[in-house]
Amino acid sequence: MTNWYDCTGFQRDCLHAIAVFERRDKRPYGLALKRWLDDRYDEPVDHSRLYQNLARLAEMDLVDREPTEGRETHYRLSDTGRRVLATHARLLTSSCERAWLTADRSGGTIRGP
Repeated sequence: MTNWYDCTGFQRDCLHAIAVFERRDKRPYGLALKRWLDDRYDEPVDHSRLYQNLARLAEMDLVDREPTEGRETHYRLSDTGRRVLATHARLLTSSCERAWLTADRSGGTIRGP
């Protein structure tokens, strides 16, 4: 089964971008994802890089592609992609909570939410 660490950093960012659009009840297409990623990277994201990685994520069963009329293709997290992202989010949250508790106990200035 595919997990978070089977993905490259860029592929993880693509999953994150798709999840953000889904939270807003939107179904992103390639150019919308490119714009979102461009806002977060120092250099513009190359179209080829984006579409090759989206295709790879689909092969890994993390993303579903939904062709529309015309040239656009919408992307959404598959059930597996949603599970992988949620598992990583829980792990990250748990790690952060432990770091906050440790820092708090040692008299550090880090505080949790």
